[in-house]
Amino acid sequence: MKYFILCISLVFAFDGISQDNWESRADTLLINAKAQLGVPYKWGTSNPNISFDCSGFTAYVYKSIDAPNSRSSKAYATLGKQVPLAECRKGDCIVFSGTAPGSKTPGHVGIVTYHSEDTLQFIHCSSSKKHFGVVITDYYSSNYPKRFLQVRRLIE
Repeated sequence: MKYFILCISLVFAFDGISQDNWESRADTLLINAKAQLGVPYKWGTSNPNISFDCSGFTAYVYKSIDAPNSRSSKAYATLGKQVPLAECRKGDCIVFSGTAPGSKTPGHVGIVTYHSEDTLQFIHCSSSKKHFGVVITDYYSSNYPKRFLQVRRLIE
């Protein structure tokens, strides 16, 4: 019986460690991402403090914590595991179509910074003239829901 209780205690202890580890990695990821706020957009680049495109930004930030990453926004749709939008959490990758109307091909990516029942914010490098460069966007008050494709969990 003591052995059984010890085993159960260890399972819960290690579960807590993995939760703390996930949260610590997500916090570090977001610190690194937010340090790039205001860096301008430039297609095909991944130059910290100089310029990024969307996948260059996400690749730089995920690489900073040794998480799966890619220089292609399309590839993010295959990394990690897919989770429902309602279950996304800070650090998850959010994948959108490009700007062509009706497109279902991944063309833009960002990183969830905050999610609650009625709020979802993400950081990304935008080419939009309204909010150019690395910015934090409120998902529900933007046009991004029309372009939403999926959420990918890259850190556990």
